[in-house]
Amino acid sequence: MATILCIDDQTYALAARVEWLRAHGYVVFVAGSVEAALDAFLTSPIDAAFLDCHMPGAFLVAGLLKRIRPALPIIMLAAYCGVPCHQQGLVSACLGRGEPPASLLHTLQKVMGGAPGQAAA
Repeated sequence: MATILCIDDQTYALAARVEWLRAHGYVVFVAGSVEAALDAFLTSPIDAAFLDCHMPGAFLVAGLLKRIRPALPIIMLAAYCGVPCHQQGLVSACLGRGEPPASLLHTLQKVMGGAPGQAAA
């Protein structure tokens, strides 16, 4: 069973995403800050991460996660689509917040290279 780290400081958006992922067979850890994200990442077997682009320290946490595990899939979520060019190497995909939940799931499966709820072999 794949484990996803959802990093977002806006709890209303986070709750729906977490519920959707759990309903589709994923184990989900939640972090509302850079510190909580690093703690969860270092103490849990994380297979991929969703990260709010507009959260304070978002690119810092993406850089730290990639430094620790370069192959970690990171999906960046933003109110508007787009990641600054100098940060694009940190993320596997970028989605707008208005994307339907099915798009989140499809993108996650694509970047992980596996079926729902499964980590890539």
